[in-house]
Amino acid sequence: MVVNFVGTFTTGYVGEVSDQTHLAREMEALGHIVHRVPQDIWKAYCDGGWEDSWAKDMPVKSDINIITKWHHFNDGSFISQLRIASGAPVFYWVWDYMIDGVMPGWHIQMVQAADLYLSNDVRCPFFKDTPNAYYFPFDVADGELPRFQISEKKYDVAFFGSWIPQGDRQTWLTEINKTNPVKVFSWNYQEWPKEFDAKPAVYGVEFNRKVAESKICLGFSVEPNCWGYWSNRTGKTLLAGGFLLQQYAPGMELFLRDGAEYFSSIEEAQEKIDHYLIADNERQEIASKGLKIGRDRFSSKARVKDLMILCERYLKTEGKGWQI
Repeated sequence: MVVNFVGTFTTGYVGEVSDQTHLAREMEALGHIVHRVPQDIWKAYCDGGWEDSWAKDMPVKSDINIITKWHHFNDGSFISQLRIASGAPVFYWVWDYMIDGVMPGWHIQMVQAADLYLSNDVRCPFFKDTPNAYYFPFDVADGELPRFQISEKKYDVAFFGSWIPQGDRQTWLTEINKTNPVKVFSWNYQEWPKEFDAKPAVYGVEFNRKVAESKICLGFSVEPNCWGYWSNRTGKTLLAGGFLLQQYAPGMELFLRDGAEYFSSIEEAQEKIDHYLIADNERQEIASKGLKIGRDRFSSKARVKDLMILCERYLKTEGKGWQI
């Protein structure tokens, strides 16, 4: 298939190699023709701008279009213009939980304009009557990155993520940190309380290295009560070979199975931390199962294979009967 892929293909907003880069690479490895449309250029064009150097980056006639979330896409016109330019359906693929209090109006317009909205928050009540919402998580980890075997761990407990109040993350981490110090790597590390001694976020190879240096990697979700929703760091941690102790979200066990451990309270988290800090063999056995699940389900290769099958089925059915 010919695919217009609108996203960022250099680095992410904090400097890491973008997931769209890995996904486009895997699409091409499967034999598809991928036309990369930089999101900033597409926005500037849709807003009425033009420079001759943009010509090579404009959408082409295609079989399918994929556009990923970017908060500067502030209405549905970015999707409708893409459909017109390409003559093909548009899939809007989102990895963030977007129902934080009030759903952003621009996001609603993007969902409504898309032929299919792909995310892992579509089982939440907000999308109950949304006919084009389809459960398809953006859990993507670069399977080409090296993994590290480090027997002497630097950190007992680590957390990779931001300091935000959603999902009781701040309260739970604060309590856990009182008895089991948590090593934090975060893009907003300067906002963390001093007792955490938070460090700047790590990505790619360095993320895998820090995971390997940690006995336990904690996982938290922005919204732990939404069926099937969790951070895309979940897949990245598993594929790095880490032991993941994850705040439970409904449906999680269907995907992660026995490749991770779960907790639903601060007390349960503390008990499992104390147990797995000394249960080295058991911890490694679970991490090994998690690595296999990471390869099979969360690697960019696996996600693209599933995505392209979905695209083919959608085109064959002419987009009928796709709400899940």
